Amino acid sequence: MPIYEFRCNNCGNIQEFIFTKSDDQVDMKCGECGGEDLERVLSSTNYAMGDSAGGSGKPYGPSATTRTCGPGKSCTSIELPGYKR
Repeated sequence: MPIYEFRCNNCGNIQEFIFTKSDDQVDMKCGECGGEDLERVLSSTNYAMGDSAGGSGKPYGPSATTRTCGPGKSCTSIELPGYKR
């Protein structure tokens, strides 16, 4: 059951929406101001790793990269250790 976080572009409120099925109809409105201009945000996690890979001195934790993805917009990608594309 996926839980996604969205930020209201009107007031900045962040809230969660739960989707039980892919065809769920969810009322996507801000719980604070009622705004419908929402954007999905990267959820924080309870994830921790060590400082380096086996004492090699190379960083081993997750890293985040933010880039511009449209006029006035930014996107963030996370790279997790051990994941190869």
